[in-house]
Amino acid sequence: MSRSHMLYDNKPLESIPVTPVQWETPWNAENIFRYDSDGGILVEGTVQSRSRFSIRDKTPVNTKWRYVVLHVTVTRAIKRKFDASGKEMEPNFGETKKVSTGYLMSSYKTCAVGEADKLTVYEVLQKISVKELQALTEYKESAYKNCISFWWDEKELEKIELSAGDHIRLRTKGNGPYIDSLSKLDQQTSTVSNYSGGESTGALWTDKVMSFKKEEHEDDDRQEGVDEDEWDD
Repeated sequence: MSRSHMLYDNKPLESIPVTPVQWETPWNAENIFRYDSDGGILVEGTVQSRSRFSIRDKTPVNTKWRYVVLHVTVTRAIKRKFDASGKEMEPNFGETKKVSTGYLMSSYKTCAVGEADKLTVYEVLQKISVKELQALTEYKESAYKNCISFWWDEKELEKIELSAGDHIRLRTKGNGPYIDSLSKLDQQTSTVSNYSGGESTGALWTDKVMSFKKEEHEDDDRQEGVDEDEWDD
């Protein structure tokens, strides 16, 4: 099977049972998912399971909307930041720096570099939870620790091969549970191996920055284990 065929093979998706939902008010995805709310969140985690929903409202047209929900164990979450023109900016990943407190090289203290944009799982839930949607997914979330549910149009997920156990990086569209873009990660390197939604992979500075930050942190850990006399050689 060719790689291109694997990317668009939706048979695994079709095997997930569809839960029909009758929405009591006119379905307005923009308002329900809070597309236009300021901000958004960048999340890394592991897909635990997936659900499918078919939503109908009580309008005369009786339109149907189909969504896939990813139930994700969150390992890292960071606030998305934008400048005045709406261009996405690099968030503060919560780095620290060593500041000298005297004349000796060994005399220093560790200080935070500005206010961190990192979020706890609880803070993510507070930002993006929609009561009516969470009522449909809370039974799944309670089965896993630090699990949050993210919604996506079913057509978007048809473009990427995704299964339980996959490691992903996603961005929410505003402060709601709807996915703006999603990248599938290589677990060992945190590099993007597959992508869907939003812009092209190469245009996502967040993917490059997140991978770089991980490598930078690993380098710091290795350096901290080196004695001072080894640096003098």
